[in-house]
Amino acid sequence: MKIFQISIILTCFSFGLLNCENSKSSSAAESLLALGLGGSGLLSSCAQRNPETGRGIFVADEIISAPTSNGIGFKDSNCLVDGIRGQGKFNGSLDVYSLEASGIGSSIILRWASVKVLPTSGIDFIVYENPFFVGVQNNSNSFDNVFMEPLIVEVGNDLTNWCGWDPTYTNSDPNTFVGNPIYWNRFAGITPFVYNQDSNPMTVSEVFDTDILNGGGGGDGFDLADSNFGNSGSGCNGTLKSEIQTNGFTYIKISAAKTILTSLPIDSAHANPDIDGVIAKSVTP
Repeated sequence: MKIFQISIILTCFSFGLLNCENSKSSSAAESLLALGLGGSGLLSSCAQRNPETGRGIFVADEIISAPTSNGIGFKDSNCLVDGIRGQGKFNGSLDVYSLEASGIGSSIILRWASVKVLPTSGIDFIVYENPFFVGVQNNSNSFDNVFMEPLIVEVGNDLTNWCGWDPTYTNSDPNTFVGNPIYWNRFAGITPFVYNQDSNPMTVSEVFDTDILNGGGGGDGFDLADSNFGNSGSGCNGTLKSEIQTNGFTYIKISAAKTILTSLPIDSAHANPDIDGVIAKSVTP
């Protein structure tokens, strides 16, 4: 979790220093106010929020597993299913649930209540973590350095067998962490997002365009027709791959990347992903 930024934001509120210079302080502080400081804990108002419905954006709205959720702050699993609330290219969402770096709390499982996600043309679903571009906060930014906490995404139908997209880190030095998204192929937690169902709802076509630098909503999209799908995942085989590509899937499992690919050069500052939510393009009637 991006504790260093959150701590600064809270310090600003505690002492009334709303002119803090931290790169996330302005809009993140507004998000903090919007989320509220309820009696049950900081930022734990997610249970009172609802995901958007009715226009071709289907939010994963049922929590199957979030073992370390305690209903408080960034450990309130309701934040996984209450809709998507991005804060722009240079700010991470605070409407999030934080994974642990290891152990049972390092992954979560969601589903779309009573339906399956169907394969369709192009991106089938988008995962939203809360990465943001580092550096100057205008269009002179080179947009090649992201504060990210990578995730691995897998889907399945029975909570036992999972198929993934064979995520690969391609930096020429595999032992050095670099925050350039071009090196993080088929991971989630890589692309910032501007889509916010409340303040920046965008059109459906814009939301499902993840090219954030050219008018898209951002986030990390996954396509069941991708040639890499089915090349990773515990229990994935040709039969399951074909079933999912033909008839869709029920469950999505999202894990802190290093818990699956242990050789990744992810240090403690990038090891606790914060998940805002997941949307799909098409589901069963």
